[in-house]
Amino acid sequence: MSAAAGPGVLRFRLLGPLEVLRDGAPVRLRGLHQRAALAYLLLRPNRATATSELIAALWPGQPPASARKMVQNAVWQLRTRLLPPPPDDGGGEQRERGAVLWSRPPGYLLQVHPGALDLHRFHTLAAEGRARMREGAVATASLRWREALDLWRGPMLADLVEAGMRWPELEAAETARLDVLEKFFDAELALGRHDSVLPELRAVTRAEPRREPFTGQLMLALHRGGRHSEALDVYTAIRTELAEELGLEPGRRLHALHQAILTGDPSLDLTPPPGALQVAAAPPAPAGPLPAAPDGAPEAVRVHREISVLLLAVAFPGTPDGTGTPDGTVPDDPHGIGCPDSGSDADALERAEAETAALETVIGEAASRFGGSVLSRIGSCRLIVFGATRAHGDEPLRAVSTALAVRQRLRHRPPERRLRLRAVVDTGDALVRHGPPEAGPPAVTSAVLDRAQALLPLVPPGEVWVGPATRAQTGTAVDYQRARVSSAAWAVRALRPAAPAGEKTPLLERAQPLRTLTALLDGAPPGPRAALVVGAPGLGKSALLDAFARLVTERAPGGRPLLARVAPATVDDSQLFAVAAQLCAACGIGPADPPGGARHKLWALVERVAADPEEATGLFTRLLTAIGHLPGHERTAAADEVAAAWLILLERLAAERPVLVLVDDLHGADDTVLRLVDRAAARPDGPLVVATARPGVFHRRPAWAAGREPSAGLPLTLTLEPLSDASVAERVRDLLPPDEGTGRELTEAVTALAGGNPLFAAAFVHHALRRPAPDPAVPRTALIPGPVRRALGAELDALPAGPARAVRDAAVIGEDIGAAAFAVLTRQPAHEAARTLADLARRGVLAPTGTAPDGTPRYGFRRPLLREVAYTQLPRGARAARHAALAGGPGEAPPPVPRALLRLHSVRERRLR
Repeated sequence: MSAAAGPGVLRFRLLGPLEVLRDGAPVRLRGLHQRAALAYLLLRPNRATATSELIAALWPGQPPASARKMVQNAVWQLRTRLLPPPPDDGGGEQRERGAVLWSRPPGYLLQVHPGALDLHRFHTLAAEGRARMREGAVATASLRWREALDLWRGPMLADLVEAGMRWPELEAAETARLDVLEKFFDAELALGRHDSVLPELRAVTRAEPRREPFTGQLMLALHRGGRHSEALDVYTAIRTELAEELGLEPGRRLHALHQAILTGDPSLDLTPPPGALQVAAAPPAPAGPLPAAPDGAPEAVRVHREISVLLLAVAFPGTPDGTGTPDGTVPDDPHGIGCPDSGSDADALERAEAETAALETVIGEAASRFGGSVLSRIGSCRLIVFGATRAHGDEPLRAVSTALAVRQRLRHRPPERRLRLRAVVDTGDALVRHGPPEAGPPAVTSAVLDRAQALLPLVPPGEVWVGPATRAQTGTAVDYQRARVSSAAWAVRALRPAAPAGEKTPLLERAQPLRTLTALLDGAPPGPRAALVVGAPGLGKSALLDAFARLVTERAPGGRPLLARVAPATVDDSQLFAVAAQLCAACGIGPADPPGGARHKLWALVERVAADPEEATGLFTRLLTAIGHLPGHERTAAADEVAAAWLILLERLAAERPVLVLVDDLHGADDTVLRLVDRAAARPDGPLVVATARPGVFHRRPAWAAGREPSAGLPLTLTLEPLSDASVAERVRDLLPPDEGTGRELTEAVTALAGGNPLFAAAFVHHALRRPAPDPAVPRTALIPGPVRRALGAELDALPAGPARAVRDAAVIGEDIGAAAFAVLTRQPAHEAARTLADLARRGVLAPTGTAPDGTPRYGFRRPLLREVAYTQLPRGARAARHAALAGGPGEAPPPVPRALLRLHSVRERRLR
């Protein structure tokens, strides 16, 4: 044995440039022929290779006369430097070290231990992956294939290929690699990891532009990521290349995928694994009309929605700002919680886990309070989506408020424990799939997620940024400034104060409710000291509240009243903290008062109205939190205790002078505010509480629906009805420019569409006057202004899941809805379909229009705009499936667009030409 060889374990790496390792250290090989001979023998391990075959492999053309001698020299050098001959004991020790080079007629045999070859390891892992896939273990199969692909360091035997070696085994190995790569992408897409494989898919399709399976996988990944137009562009590019260079069309499978993306086929969507940031829908659905769910099994719902996304990144003290690693964690953070690792320090790890749990609680409470769904957490990033399950009409403001609420809670921490937050809010369209509550969070596919992810690394610590769509919808409620880094974003400065009375929708046709509230203030008739003004969005509830506040201030007997206005959209811990300004006013506390003076004034007021010294001490201790906005670690009272103390103080002050509490949007308030209404309704001598709400408030307090007449324990309910056409027309004329040439036509069209809602009227007028001129091919979804779509979408979402799905199905039928067509569409028995339609009529969605020849009732939508919103919420693939079910075959016959909407669109186009 040569001293140069020495003992040691040998490993051979063919998947890339040829490498030989002894005990992990590289062994240098000299000469092309020596390297080529070794590589060729390694491609045929454990079997004899003829010398003539080896010569042909090393010299593809005419070999030199000395070729046989040169091969013998190369083998001798390999034995001298690398592979000594076997010892007398038969080579057992040598085999343990990886390889033995034998002389065997008609040439040579390289005996290699299987574990010494990376090529063998690659084929073993690939086979394991296929076996796991056959068993249904997709995640394990993907992991094995990833391990196999990671063995490749470049083209196989790249150094020899560069020198001119062209062996069939190289092409076979490369084909095997591409096959494994294709299977790996399939598995990753099946697991919902389209985001993680997208960069690699792009690179592979550039390297293999005519391998159609990769192109299809790239299109599918882009589609599931909400990049539908990019997916279609990929297809256009490969179709153009094939046509120009080969005169061919893409294959049938790629063509079918292109059509499915065009129609929004739900079978392309998949449910991702837990923790995925960007999610898609459920396992592939069968082609054809959508079947009804089995009895008792709720059907998953796929709808188009406008959503708002909040992406939060939180960095712990002493760490980077959450951008240290791709998943948002910090370097050397094995626990993925964004805290510095303290090695074996168990106490530090326990503290870090406690900090993370506390942060999760803060974010979860804020998201729940404002109606958001926490979809996922990746490292230090949390994804919260608003409007995916149920729309309220103000999702962008809710998302911004959630970010500010979390930021405020984090600022209350001591400096050494203070966390740094960065947040992005963006708004846009999405395809949402959601099932029953037990099925987990909804699945969302939208480009808005990509935009938020791209913007987050640019946000400085402590700031909240929003995109253009979010700013456009929240500009009246939030104060913004242009972001310093990105011109496409705005930084949030603060929430704006509520608009002064009289600056909202003008008060129209509300004299009778105003008289009722005035009589309630005067105690005639005697009864509850709480009133609830209920109505759909835009009917003038806030305008009525403003008018009542002005009237009370002008004519209140016994001096100026104490007027407190509670706005649920506050970002503090409790919505009742919004009355701190009124509490300070009642105490005479001014902005210049030092803390000691403010406490003295509060004590003087509490001592005067309290029943005894013990009550005074309790009230004072709890109300200090409200007037001081003390940090969380300094507070002596919980939010509920502060709320209870505030209610007691209001009741005591009501004995001295009029006290009026106005609550906006009670349907979105927290339980402390609802308890305020309950308490006022039960006490005839307390403060008067007047609240506005949407009908959804009765889902939270069903008993309130009975408060149509004064009765103990229930608030008096005043329902605002839609305005008359004359009042709506008056409102429209006020909004139009004096010299508007199409004023009469616009007024008539808008009045017909508004349905008595002044908010809708204003939205349609602004939409009609907006420039530049619209595209003539504008889709039907763009005919309805955003505020109207959001309000009607919120109204549709307020229905239970079953009736809401029935409304979308009925919208597909169109204007003449009968039980027979509805039964075909929903695959229900005819009597159940008739019962469902009757239920929609009782809910005020449908109205009877006549009787069918078989005697069954016919229905139509009471409001065509609600039908339009319900219809456009369905994905195109779902619409096509439903139309096919109605027609008994393929084809789509969408219901006609409401004539008033088309008329308004025509007038708008003419005036903008």
